[in-house]
Amino acid sequence: MSNSATCVTPKTTTPMKNHIQQQSMLLHDAPSQSTGPKPVVETQILTASVAQTSPVKDLENKRINLEDEKSNKKMSEVKWPVRQKSSKKERKKRLNARMRRLVSPKSPLTVVSELFNDVPIHFEDQSINNVTGYTVTLQVDGQVYTGKHISKIRAKQKACERFLRNMLAKKISEESEKKEESPIGIDMKDEKNGTLPNPKVPQEDFPWLHFASLAMHNLIHCWKLQPVPKIINLQEEQPKLKIGAMRKFPEDPKNCNPVQIINQMKPGVKFIETIISLNPPSAFRVKCEIDNIPFTGLGSSKKAAKRECCIAAIKYFWQFDFHAI
Repeated sequence: MSNSATCVTPKTTTPMKNHIQQQSMLLHDAPSQSTGPKPVVETQILTASVAQTSPVKDLENKRINLEDEKSNKKMSEVKWPVRQKSSKKERKKRLNARMRRLVSPKSPLTVVSELFNDVPIHFEDQSINNVTGYTVTLQVDGQVYTGKHISKIRAKQKACERFLRNMLAKKISEESEKKEESPIGIDMKDEKNGTLPNPKVPQEDFPWLHFASLAMHNLIHCWKLQPVPKIINLQEEQPKLKIGAMRKFPEDPKNCNPVQIINQMKPGVKFIETIISLNPPSAFRVKCEIDNIPFTGLGSSKKAAKRECCIAAIKYFWQFDFHAI
């Protein structure tokens, strides 16, 4: 007998062999019969889970969150300017400034020119007793309005003033008629709620703003308001000679204007004008005082009266008479 051990392999029977062959065939055929997306999906899920749970990604997320928190804190610490509410005095001042711009004084001629640009104005010259006068006619809606005066501008102002006065009178009469026609004593309460309805604000085309400006102009003209002159201290400031003032009387004053000579020889002379009569023939008086000596002049217009006043002053100071020429 030998000591070496012998390995004996058991013999498989035929039915066992057939069973093993069938299982091997099923294993070989399984990949071909399956559709194949299952293993791919499993690998994708695994890779995603690995990526999510990676420490590098977690650190990046934490860093982003910290930066967002810092930026939010900075934004919360910023103090935005708070808009302060204006007081009642400031609102009143703004309203007054706005009304001052809107209701500025305007003459009748300015109001008519702003409201009616295409209205023609006709002039007629008239001379009575060597006094020229002007008659202005203004025609609007078939009605003619006239104004007479020795000055063109004043005649225009009168014609426009009559037109605006008639326009305002018509508006006032229309409003009085509407008030009479409107019913009085009707119960305007709502039956369900028992409250008054909110009335609608009426809309108008009448230029009330222009008439308010005209009223301001007439008020200033009626009260004869003028800007207050500045107070000058004569001890501190010495009178300065105006530029172009003549130191000598002109050698040939015939070709010069008497008013111009007085303004150059005696600068700062004040003339006081008074109206004697406006009915034709009109008459005006102009007074002035030069070196405490009064002088007067009469004429059919302000310009002529001023010229006569200057002629009298020139005759007194420089012994030259314009009437003797």
